[in-house]
Amino acid sequence: MENLKKQKIKAYILLEALVALAIFAFIATIVLENIRIMRQNQAITMKREEVLRVAHMALQTQKDTLTLNGITVRVEKSNNQLIVYQGEKEVLYVERR
Repeated sequence: MENLKKQKIKAYILLEALVALAIFAFIATIVLENIRIMRQNQAITMKREEVLRVAHMALQTQKDTLTLNGITVRVEKSNNQLIVYQGEKEVLYVERR
């Protein structure tokens, strides 16, 4: 009878350990997934910043098209508006009123 109680206690401790491990794995998975998403968003933001930097350089050098680090921007200027494109995508639109 005493032997059965010891086995029951060991089984309960093992079950607690497994539940704790499952909870830890779940929390670690959530944290790592959030880190991955944050890094992905940071990479997208850095790419956008680099496009804007190249556009700024194109405006400073008064060029209609500028390619730098594999990024090509095209600038269209008129008397009251400025449009910056990366490929076919409009990146920046400024209009004077």
